[in-house]
Amino acid sequence: MATTGDPDGLFAGSPFLRESAAVDHRAGGARSALRERYERAATAVRSGDPVAVRGATRRLEQALATAQRDLGPRDADTLVVEGTLAIAYLLGDDEVRGRDLLARNLRVREQVLGDEHPAALAGADALAAAHRVTGAPDEAVRRYEDVLTRRTRVLGTAHPDTLSSQAGLALARADAGDVRGAAGLLAASLESAERFLGADHPVTAGVRDLLAECRAAVRSEPAAADAIPREPPPAPTAAAAAPPTRLLPRIPRRRDAREETRPLFDRPSGPLPVVG
Repeated sequence: MATTGDPDGLFAGSPFLRESAAVDHRAGGARSALRERYERAATAVRSGDPVAVRGATRRLEQALATAQRDLGPRDADTLVVEGTLAIAYLLGDDEVRGRDLLARNLRVREQVLGDEHPAALAGADALAAAHRVTGAPDEAVRRYEDVLTRRTRVLGTAHPDTLSSQAGLALARADAGDVRGAAGLLAASLESAERFLGADHPVTAGVRDLLAECRAAVRSEPAAADAIPREPPPAPTAAAAAPPTRLLPRIPRRRDAREETRPLFDRPSGPLPVVG
């Protein structure tokens, strides 16, 4: 979920979380203390450093237990802690556990908020990315197509989150084998991002980097040189089928300093921000 800079820190980055904290005065003290613990651990996870992530994982497990006890398992802040813990697992040596925790987290978000709330869509996007990085590209394609359809309906085609999901779909298709189709979809995503977000937007920069790497992968295939997209084609629909052909590494999206004030789990993810 895309959010703007938040004076209250990483934990309260989304509008929904701000509303939750504002109306729940009884948990105010517990929430404030938990927020401080969470911020330190989330910063370590964001760094991507393996040693820092291992230490943060244990702290997030403790923070989640506290949040579930003091705020409840379905509280918005509890769900953010849980989502970030899932990403810590994905960055560590427990990818399947991370993916499964994201799936549980998404179910609760959809139950509490509905499946078209931006925070639920963020969870769906993150789970699609988790399937991609755990070696299930076909499932990732299916999930990205679903979240892209919903984000397009709720947010519109020009929203950064929609474009991030479109880029994630392209990478999942590349992992499933359709590298040339992925390059075409990334080219269309880049054209839209430059037109609606501007050349310097973090999503535009990330898509540009991914397209360059995808085109390099296409060039590495002897018979594929003539298939490199020269002009961005019309953006395909979310449900467009992609015939499989196999390749492309898991490419992380370039991070931008302007994103550092956002909750790790609730920013546009396409591919997970720090998962390679």
